[in-house]
Amino acid sequence: MKFYIKRLIFIIILSSISNISLSHEFWIDPKNYHLSNDEKAIANIFIGENFEGSPIPFTKEYFKISFLHSKDGKSKIKGRLGDIPALNIIKMSKGLNVIQIESVIKYVEYQKLVKFEIFTREKGYPNLAQKHKENNYPENFFESYKRYAKSLISVENFDGKDIDTNMEFELIFLDNPLKNLNESKRILLEYRNKILADHKVSIMSLNNGYFKKEYVRTNKGGYFDYLFKENTKYLIESVVIIEGSNKKKDNYAKWHSLWTSYTLKTPNK
Repeated sequence: MKFYIKRLIFIIILSSISNISLSHEFWIDPKNYHLSNDEKAIANIFIGENFEGSPIPFTKEYFKISFLHSKDGKSKIKGRLGDIPALNIIKMSKGLNVIQIESVIKYVEYQKLVKFEIFTREKGYPNLAQKHKENNYPENFFESYKRYAKSLISVENFDGKDIDTNMEFELIFLDNPLKNLNESKRILLEYRNKILADHKVSIMSLNNGYFKKEYVRTNKGGYFDYLFKENTKYLIESVVIIEGSNKKKDNYAKWHSLWTSYTLKTPNK
């Protein structure tokens, strides 16, 4: 009976997630971002907006790749089907630990072009709806999408550095964002292992219940400088939209979007 109830809840959650996935962020949200040596890392995976959303259970529908990176190397994150929070990591290393999540390719169907236009304008592609029309694409069409996420957790101290996990679309801290908070930090944006210059990035922050959303663009070097505030949770996010495969195996998707996010929480000075 318990298994049946758990399975039913699992199905309901997945159904609700599919209804809110369109144009929403995907991020890792640890219960605690700074741990002592004997603490387990517990983290939800959310789909939503502005730090509000629905948690995703651990399922192969979303977790194609899940790894933990630290000074001791790379290890696979294992989970149980239906677990919420999705991530329960027992063994962590001292210093900085990076959680990496990559989803499978999924699809969304648009019934009207106006929703696609709102989405693409918000993500930095103001002319894509017009290009859709010029390509004589129908207003009822599919878009494929894939999500990539990272999160930074410290254990005992803040020593260490970020890592390029070799995901197709990725944010990388060139400077340690948890140390020397009086100095700006450089955040690099890579697409297919190449820098992505002049690209829109959104930065959401939450401090004592106060929410703020900012927009920046990467420079010619593919990075931007940002001054983090103490004791603040951050969600950094960006989207790339390219031509879809337009093949049967991909529901003849006309467009393909790639989402990347990074979460962290700065310490008190």
